[in-house]
Amino acid sequence: MAASARARSDRRSPAMALRGRAAIYARQSITREGSASLDVQVEACREAAARLKLDVVAELVEAPSTSGYSNRGRNRPKFGELLDLIRRGEVDCVVAYKTDRLSRGGGPGWAPLVDAFEEAGRDPDRAVATTDGWVSEFEIGIRSAMDREESKKTSDRMQAVRAREAKEGVPRIGGGRPYGYSRDMSEHVEDEVSRIEEAADRVLAGESVWSICTDWNQAGVPTVTGKAWTVQTLTSILTSPRIAGFRTHRGTVVGEGQWKRIIDEDRHDALVAALAPRKSKPRKGRTYPLVGFLVCGKCGGALRSLTRENGGRSYACRKGPGMGGCGGIRIQANGLEAYVRDLICGMLADPVTCAAMAELAPVPSPGLASDALADLQLRRERLIDLYTEGDIDRATFRSRQAKLDDQIRAAEAERASGRADMPSIPSTFEELVTTWEESGIDFQRQLIEILVASVTVNSAMSRRRAFDPHRLSVTLRA
Repeated sequence: MAASARARSDRRSPAMALRGRAAIYARQSITREGSASLDVQVEACREAAARLKLDVVAELVEAPSTSGYSNRGRNRPKFGELLDLIRRGEVDCVVAYKTDRLSRGGGPGWAPLVDAFEEAGRDPDRAVATTDGWVSEFEIGIRSAMDREESKKTSDRMQAVRAREAKEGVPRIGGGRPYGYSRDMSEHVEDEVSRIEEAADRVLAGESVWSICTDWNQAGVPTVTGKAWTVQTLTSILTSPRIAGFRTHRGTVVGEGQWKRIIDEDRHDALVAALAPRKSKPRKGRTYPLVGFLVCGKCGGALRSLTRENGGRSYACRKGPGMGGCGGIRIQANGLEAYVRDLICGMLADPVTCAAMAELAPVPSPGLASDALADLQLRRERLIDLYTEGDIDRATFRSRQAKLDDQIRAAEAERASGRADMPSIPSTFEELVTTWEESGIDFQRQLIEILVASVTVNSAMSRRRAFDPHRLSVTLRA
């Protein structure tokens, strides 16, 4: 035993140390009583390096509250710099206050450091030193296991403390300042409280979060971080149990908090219900065969599909972000589609018309390109609906709109470059109507594409809601 102690003492003796270049590494995961500050660690490492006759060529100090447990050090910038210095051969060893400053992740946590020294051809028994002296490769294995176990115990203790504090209603202090409160949540920030109350009133009155964010951004109302308001940010604030005076732990309300609430419990429940994510409705197949063929008689823009909450269908020149219409024309879909159906079927039932059409030059082919174009146009209209209802923000809308516009232009070019002959169809009007209804929207659009260039919808002559064919001006391809 005495011989072993003397051997260990000799191994740590400055006289036995090889002179080399050292990097000092310091890290502090959390500031608490009894822990050595970063300055204390660095000073102690300098003294240890002097005793071991090492030249300190780098001092690498992590930012406060840097964990040494997870992800094998990949999230620690200074640890990454240390590995680079070792691999480039610029340092021969590292000096740390204790071994757990380098890693608390056990063997896997130490692996990157050991691998770096092996790649550089360094002696593993003279690669790591602490304030107690050199640490052999064998000791590193033992200490890393002990450090990892201690880290787990510390984590369990901290979780127990946080759970107890949550039940007692102690505010969770950390990260950014909560909107509406001072950093320690002891006081209200009155301007922000007024904004929360305003937003709650507007949401419960049926207004969208998106419109509130738009108003606040235009008025220059700042968030806590100074960034622009988004739907996600404001929704998170309005649905947070914190503003109703409740303390949460791991996403679950565990009791009342020790701070003053901004809104009462009933109001909070109403906001949560109003802003709950809506279940996505199943997407229906295309139900608007005339999309892409209708033109506004007022502004010349394209008429778009419009579906009401009661299921009512219409075509409209829609006005709003990304739509480009005037908002002045709308017509019921059922009556218009029946009119176009009868027009197409009547033309195809006329032998003279069919013969004349057979002699015409080939017309642009609908085919797959036409189907793809209709799908893209419908997707674009759905995107506009999501934006106007506040389900997506402006940046997301513009990004998706730009992609769809590019795809629509490509589909239009592909459709214009193709050719097709008249499809095989029945010869009588009644059979044509039956085939029209039974064959579905793709067949309908194919026939419309062959015969009709556009249908202009003009202003209504009266306020009657009944379909009026006199509003229409049909341009045929022949």
